[in-house]
Amino acid sequence: MLQTFKLEADMEMVRGNVIGLNSLWNNRTEDRPFHTLGASAYLDIRRGDTDSYYTAVQACNGALAYCFGSLYQEISSVLTDHLKMKVFFDPSLALPGFHIFFGHEAFVREGGLWHMDMGHIQLGLPDIDPISFTVTVCLPKDGGGLNYKQDDKENYLAYEVGGMVLHDGCMMHKIASLNSYQEDDERITMQGHGVNINGEYVLFW
Repeated sequence: MLQTFKLEADMEMVRGNVIGLNSLWNNRTEDRPFHTLGASAYLDIRRGDTDSYYTAVQACNGALAYCFGSLYQEISSVLTDHLKMKVFFDPSLALPGFHIFFGHEAFVREGGLWHMDMGHIQLGLPDIDPISFTVTVCLPKDGGGLNYKQDDKENYLAYEVGGMVLHDGCMMHKIASLNSYQEDDERITMQGHGVNINGEYVLFW
């Protein structure tokens, strides 16, 4: 089940810090402007090879912690209150990072791919009570959101800047396509996951 929360963090400041760290962005596609900031299990682990993932962890975690420390603290506090469990970050794993999209006609034709979140499996973490969360930093002028399937029905959830969406990652979902775009559009979201390890939640990406 999807649940939503409103965060108090200054998302314009978060956006500015994401843009300021563009030297650490990883360009993920050749034909459209899609970048990430931070290591991501689902993108950086291929065929069980984790070297690229842990190299990116070492390259990015320090800057992420420095620039977004207060946001990580607020997310931890919200999730601790909601889950009724301790929430922590393991320095050997990637801190939650960012999807970064700019305006392009391709995002009108299609959104993301339908998937379930399996990063914890790729990292060899326990498959116990997984969670996934998205924090919306900024959106295209026409908005943006999430498509998800529930009871074989396709649904749409509109994102709101400053909002955090939480779910178990086990439902089929994808980034929703846009109705229209402008070249100066920006869509930036923080992405993170968590699993229950001995009664405590470790957060990662």
